Amino acid sequence: MSDPDTPVRRTVVAVDVHQYSSARSLQQVDIQETLIDVLDTAATLSGLDRSGWYKQAQGDAEVAVLPADAPEPVVVADLVQELTNRLARVNHVQDPALRLRLRVAVHSGMVHFGRNGLPGPAAVQTCRLLDSSVLKRALASSDADLALIVSDALFRDIVEPGYRGLRAVEFTPVEVRLKEFTGTGHVRLLGGPGARTPAAPADRPARPGDEAAPAPADGREPKAARPGSRQEIHAAAVATGEQGVAIGRDQHNHYGSRSGR
Repeated sequence: MSDPDTPVRRTVVAVDVHQYSSARSLQQVDIQETLIDVLDTAATLSGLDRSGWYKQAQGDAEVAVLPADAPEPVVVADLVQELTNRLARVNHVQDPALRLRLRVAVHSGMVHFGRNGLPGPAAVQTCRLLDSSVLKRALASSDADLALIVSDALFRDIVEPGYRGLRAVEFTPVEVRLKEFTGTGHVRLLGGPGARTPAAPADRPARPGDEAAPAPADGREPKAARPGSRQEIHAAAVATGEQGVAIGRDQHNHYGSRSGR
């Protein structure tokens, strides 16, 4: 542990379970155990050692500071993908309400290790991104297993260059305004039934975020928004008063309420 008066640059990862408070007490016990199993296994499969993480457990959530030698591309790409894979393994349940669904936020910055937590902007920004309304709504209005949001700095440094197969086009930039924090995050939805369904049936009932897309210039009918698509994330941002802008392949984008679990 470092001197609390001397900050160090670290990657911060925060996770939270979707709609945990609506589960019964014994279900919450199972959710907590499954969450830790999923995190431990995903980290191991990514080549990361969770025993060296500084972890703040919060029941249905965790804020973790990773060691200095944890590669940021591995965290953003491999760890998140392995989390998605593990969720797919544990979510084979008949009742969709029993699925374990996660919000995940990743940021890198200066961290202090205080006597009662993590002072400083890096941990605060990570938690603000995690608790943003746009991220909660994006997950709630989709059938994804995991909603990821990364800070703008990590997006520019890790995602835009395409490290470890990351693709900027799969992320949607959103403006986050929560308490005293204002900043930009980049959202990606992963896993869930929608990941295995290229397009929704034409007779599917309307869902939040199904606002019609602009008609193409050639006059063809626009396609409906897929659950978890950038169009739906954008609709969630608009619904919460936060701003989302879909990004294109060649574009360059620069930039704790705990309800809705």
